[in-house]
Amino acid sequence: MNSLGSSKKTMGAHYTPSALAGLLAKRTFERMGDYSSKFVRVLDPACGNGQLLIAAIEMMKQSGMRKWTATGIEADVCAVREAETRLRDCTAGSVHLIVGDFLEMQQENKRHSLLPSGSEEFELRGRFDMVIANPPYVRTQVLGSPRAQRMARRFNLSGRVDLYHAFVIAIANVLEEGGFLGIITSNRFMTTQAGKTVRAFLGSRFELLELIDLGDTKLFDAAVLPAIIIARYRGIGETPKSYDVQFTKAYSEPKVADRLHARVRCHGNIVDAISSGEEGLISLREGVFNITRGTFHVHPGKTSVWSLMSSQESVLLESIRCQSKLTISDVAYVKVGIKTTADNVFVRENWEKMPESQRPEPEMLRPLLRHEDACRWALPKQHAITAKVLYPYEVSFGNRKVVDLDNYPRTLAYLESFRSRLEQRRYLMESGRKWYEIWVPQRPGAWTRSKIVFPDISPEPRFYLVDKDYVVNGDCYWITLRPGVQRDMLYLILAIANSTLMTHFHDMLFGNRLYAGRRRYMSQYVGKYPLPDASSMPAQMAIESARTLVEDPSISEDREEKNSLESRLDAMIYEAFAIDPDGAGL
Repeated sequence: MNSLGSSKKTMGAHYTPSALAGLLAKRTFERMGDYSSKFVRVLDPACGNGQLLIAAIEMMKQSGMRKWTATGIEADVCAVREAETRLRDCTAGSVHLIVGDFLEMQQENKRHSLLPSGSEEFELRGRFDMVIANPPYVRTQVLGSPRAQRMARRFNLSGRVDLYHAFVIAIANVLEEGGFLGIITSNRFMTTQAGKTVRAFLGSRFELLELIDLGDTKLFDAAVLPAIIIARYRGIGETPKSYDVQFTKAYSEPKVADRLHARVRCHGNIVDAISSGEEGLISLREGVFNITRGTFHVHPGKTSVWSLMSSQESVLLESIRCQSKLTISDVAYVKVGIKTTADNVFVRENWEKMPESQRPEPEMLRPLLRHEDACRWALPKQHAITAKVLYPYEVSFGNRKVVDLDNYPRTLAYLESFRSRLEQRRYLMESGRKWYEIWVPQRPGAWTRSKIVFPDISPEPRFYLVDKDYVVNGDCYWITLRPGVQRDMLYLILAIANSTLMTHFHDMLFGNRLYAGRRRYMSQYVGKYPLPDASSMPAQMAIESARTLVEDPSISEDREEKNSLESRLDAMIYEAFAIDPDGAGL
């Protein structure tokens, strides 16, 4: 048994709930068609306690299949023993359970003993009509360097990848051509840079049949948003063409009370609601969820993100694009904040309490904006920046230059007390940097300019304008205008980014949602926000409204007036893009 398999937490193992296992098995077998007279071979390469195999066997029984074999592979011997007990009463077909690591078996190409007797042997060689799986979600970095490197070479992976990426590729090696895949994965691969290899592989080597994005439905204990993929293995010889794929997505609607015209229906659980074909808002014990159905287009081999949009959302997106003149990236820079990779050394709220001999010189400490400071429009007048960052750089002729610590003896004394730890950042030392530098220092000269700051993760847009020389932390991003662009554009960007319409645009196009309605706001997303014609009347009105929200302190003190102005500003943004609030063109 691979040592990693002994820890459920380390392996990212979160066993499949029975209702979800039933949905996955049902959808996969429905795509297979009539197999009642054929011998069917099913594999679960990370079977855990056997729940997916139980669901698959139940489907085979219901379909009248009499000749089948079900094989489960699992690194955790305790889980295999539990699966053995749960599957003991299965009749008609045969069940084989293997203690082993599916990915290691792929790499080693060895035979492995079966349970319970150990007298039989099993070899993975393209022999299954169906693979049904819920592989673990673990970043390769967590696995340790030797194994991660072996996996990267074996499965042609790179960057910030997850263990399930390797599973998807490895599964293709054990499926017969024309075989079927039903798999539960994290939904992150659909929209992230790290997922591009998996998107390209699935699109070219498989025919995608259905995708169900289960969003923040909390079907697992893990902080992972799952998705179901049903697909047919093309094999290597079949030439794929572009095609449409059916999708269903379900996400929580924490602010559903604001949607006065919403028709909410009740269901026992989210799986029942999805299985019933429901669409729209549904009420569950866990809250209100919105189920959307439609199709998305797949270009085999391409790495573009998978945007799951209904036909109405597609029309809305096209309307927005038709009215767009530019994107934020065309007129501004969108950057992540600084990353020290040692925050408890460089970032503090109580520098003044340090012993004077180790208290860094004042010019080495800069006010730091963090996600805790984030708000909408502008920082309140009475807001105090509590954190400061030790920033060992100075600006020379507009460029960043690391300081000579001999000129700052107190800073040197402070950093020397952490030297052994800071020198452990080998990636920094290997890049030719000094041991006391921070990993991503950004350009300090740009902080003197007006900037829009926003947090990386937030349930709602919190973009605010800052005119002071504050440093932005790595849990936030910041926007500054390109040379020659007038300041009014900052107010237009602020109005657009904080609008309800752009939140809808963000969800439609990027969809990288987290639990409790939280969204990821990253440069590659925000930079693509569209901007209307800035000279149009609605845009000019939006600019003036945003300016008022930023510069008039009396607005922030009058909640009713502020809410009223924000509502009017929202309406101006819809009008600027020729969209009405219900999504129809004006």
